Amino acid sequence: MYKDIAKLAEQFKDIEPDFEEKMHKYLKKSGALFNDTVDLVVKNNLDSMVDYIATLMRVNPVHVPVLFKSFYQHVEEYFDSKEAQQIVSLVAFFLGRTPFDTMAIYTLLSYTEFQHDGYFNVVGGMYKIIEGFLEELAKENVKIHYNIEIVDYISNGKRIESVIDKNGKQWSANTILINADAAVFRHTIMKHKNYTLEKMDKKSWTMGFLTFYIGLKCKLPQVNHHNYYLGSNFKEYADKVLSDNNTMEKPYYYVNVVSKYNEDCAPKGCESLFFVCPVPNLLNKKDWDDRDAIVDSIIEDFSNRIGKDIAPEIISRTIHTPIEWGEQYNLHRGSGLGLSHTFTQIGAMRPANVDERFKNLFYVGASTVPGAGLPMAMISSKLAFERIEKYFKK
Repeated sequence: MYKDIAKLAEQFKDIEPDFEEKMHKYLKKSGALFNDTVDLVVKNNLDSMVDYIATLMRVNPVHVPVLFKSFYQHVEEYFDSKEAQQIVSLVAFFLGRTPFDTMAIYTLLSYTEFQHDGYFNVVGGMYKIIEGFLEELAKENVKIHYNIEIVDYISNGKRIESVIDKNGKQWSANTILINADAAVFRHTIMKHKNYTLEKMDKKSWTMGFLTFYIGLKCKLPQVNHHNYYLGSNFKEYADKVLSDNNTMEKPYYYVNVVSKYNEDCAPKGCESLFFVCPVPNLLNKKDWDDRDAIVDSIIEDFSNRIGKDIAPEIISRTIHTPIEWGEQYNLHRGSGLGLSHTFTQIGAMRPANVDERFKNLFYVGASTVPGAGLPMAMISSKLAFERIEKYFKK
């Protein structure tokens, strides 16, 4: 990963002459944030606000200032050029918000990105991870029932005895783990008073995502595996992406050439591309009749940037707006990553991974602890397992 920093430094030599030195200084702080908080706060179940506060008090006090700054404000302290500030702060979008409204504590992600873990290319595509899980579960004789939609539950007042699917079948278990969005399940199925529709809408949610998959009957050797395309209005776009539909005129977007290093993800001589564009969720943009026009504009912009018109080469095109995200994954108002990571929605203030009424009902995923993103979801599964294990020991 140090080689990547050197490459970036070479690219930025004219606009940020001391980029490599500044980057290492920035990553030293990011690494300290990571090492001082990840095991203590992120990878730990918190039982109450008192427990949460006590845990925070054990964190090195040198990090207190980052609680009161945004991601971008923190990055500005290390880099002078807007270009460097934008590139380094892009990782905040991975949390479903912008660098301008994401807490500076999450600059620890820069450390995981450039030094601790980096990014891995999964041979055959990300779904190979799921297939690997299924193989391991099969070895343990775990039976999986698909296409089951839970609509209700039966309890004895103290614990859930069974959940009921849309066909009226009851599924009984000693413990139940919900991997649907934790806030949405509390709203739609459990009907908890703190999760009424009105209260749900008042919570802080992540942005929506416009995602589309393009199949091309040609190769794009000039395009990298990971690609970010920014306009000249980065701050304006980020400031308004959650509320202003006009941001769609000059969108920021990311392109993954899926078949670049996974040739079996596209037929021979073809290319498979995945686009994702941060957009307003359904709280702020309900109508997506303009989806094709927006996608056309992105494809045109991408074509201009790479010096090749890909429109005539398209042989498949699949588009998902926040509408599809909401319908397919039960995400509130199509918010791509569930609840956002504001100060009042992290730690013990985030929906817990054990139900407030029934202590044999547990939650895992983005809208519970510790938060959104694939690494966080994996940590969430471990924390939920620890909860279940503790429940059985009582």
